[in-house]
Amino acid sequence: MMPNIYIIYRAMFDHNGTMHTIGGIENYILSLCDVFTRQGWPCHIVQPAKKAFTLTTPQYTIHSVTTGLYRGNLKKIALANWVSENADKNNDIIIFATDSYSVKMPDYKTLAIQHGISWDKPRAAKSAISQYCSSLLSQYKYLSYIKSDCSLVCVDHNFVNWYRTWFNIEQQHMKVIYNFYSEKISESEFAKKWSDDNATLNIIIARRFVDYRGIKLIAPIIKQLLPQYNIQVSFAGDGPLKPYLTELFANEVKVKLMQYGPNESFSVHKRQHIAIIPTLGSEGTSLSMIEAMAAGCMVISSNVGGLSNLIINGFNGRLVMPNTAEFTQALTTSLNDYQQSKTLAYNGLTSIEKVCSKENWAQDWIDMIKHKQC
Repeated sequence: MMPNIYIIYRAMFDHNGTMHTIGGIENYILSLCDVFTRQGWPCHIVQPAKKAFTLTTPQYTIHSVTTGLYRGNLKKIALANWVSENADKNNDIIIFATDSYSVKMPDYKTLAIQHGISWDKPRAAKSAISQYCSSLLSQYKYLSYIKSDCSLVCVDHNFVNWYRTWFNIEQQHMKVIYNFYSEKISESEFAKKWSDDNATLNIIIARRFVDYRGIKLIAPIIKQLLPQYNIQVSFAGDGPLKPYLTELFANEVKVKLMQYGPNESFSVHKRQHIAIIPTLGSEGTSLSMIEAMAAGCMVISSNVGGLSNLIINGFNGRLVMPNTAEFTQALTTSLNDYQQSKTLAYNGLTSIEKVCSKENWAQDWIDMIKHKQC
């Protein structure tokens, strides 16, 4: 008997089926629905709403459930209660799209997705005691999301290793499934991109323009190196630090600020040579990193979160501490040694070719669902 898949998440759609925002998790959910629908497994996206409605599309059915004045855990429980009234506990699978949305559902087949540690962001200066207490409270909070009867799909090993420092991991069913790319550059395209005739190196920083994504770390470094090298730099994204970037690079012809849609990422990265991931915290196996590697970019990255699961420093990219000295050194070395950068880019492409392919990702998820059915 084919299972129904219920995916519980915050409000993604309006009553016309139009998405409010399209971020990494939203794209992840849509990709899951595509994989499950191809298996003949009907998908149901369950979200909170002020007014209930149901909308059916070829790939999923949207169920907006009235949660009234409920907030926090009560809202999540209301969604779970709706699913428990509609799902077949012997056959259907319930997926919490993020672990923070998980609640106990005894006797139902449940799993949650852990998208990467988010409580490692830099904190404002505090006393050692207050920092320690704050850290303990954060870790207690995130441990509370993990339910003993709920399987966990993690996007990196960083979370798994953190959990191992607290509890016996054998008592919790966890599986690591890396994020994925949908397209990759061909050998001939790579050779053309990294031709020895290139006079200009293109650099991209595709990040939200917020502090913890390292914008204020990398922007002054770019500003310092601009006069010394023949480079073109693209800051791709949006956010509260956009005015800061606009002012810093005012009238600078070598730098542009841009935005692109989810389906444009590959074509944008295919025109770049170096992708910089200067994040300071809250990072899994970054989709932007994987897309950059699949497009033949040489990656310079912080050694934060799940990023170190993908990059081996000096083999398929450069992995550094998130500080000014190490990023300046890594970028300068990369710009000074074109052939080595080309080699690192090629190794990056081949190292994720199978590990992060969408086909492997899809099969891992299919196996996970079949395992839950047993």
